[in-house]
Amino acid sequence: MKIFQRYGHQTGGVSKNIAEKGDNINYTLNTDAIETDSAFDGYYAIATNEKYLIELDIISAYHNIYKIEHSFRLMKSSLDVVPIFVWMLKRIAWYFVICFLAFLLERHLKYNLVRNVIPATADKIRQSLNSLNLAKASLVGRYYYVKTKADDLANKYSGY
Repeated sequence: MKIFQRYGHQTGGVSKNIAEKGDNINYTLNTDAIETDSAFDGYYAIATNEKYLIELDIISAYHNIYKIEHSFRLMKSSLDVVPIFVWMLKRIAWYFVICFLAFLLERHLKYNLVRNVIPATADKIRQSLNSLNLAKASLVGRYYYVKTKADDLANKYSGY
């Protein structure tokens, strides 16, 4: 489902206003393209395939696009999500689910830390999670898991 699509003078970038001339590659301004674009100055169109949304809802959804873009940047950088080469639709879907769950967990942890006024970056959260270890101990025929020494952030968060 395509919620919206951007239209306007930004499409194509600056390079569409530059023309190459001759074999020595001399660059000049493409005045025709600039004039055509100037007709759209001051306008910004958003197209959607959602028939039942009112204008304010469409604009609101568009204004929140930065959250989605930030999430993808976060997944690619701090979670080290990289392209994998799978061809089976089932495996692609599961890879997406795993990446989404990792992202959701990180966001949930970050939300709880912010709510409890504990500052931490995504990298610090990952380091703290990696510092958590359990030791298996046996006492009178029963097994217990004991948390070993963890960093400060992991200790603070485990109390909530």
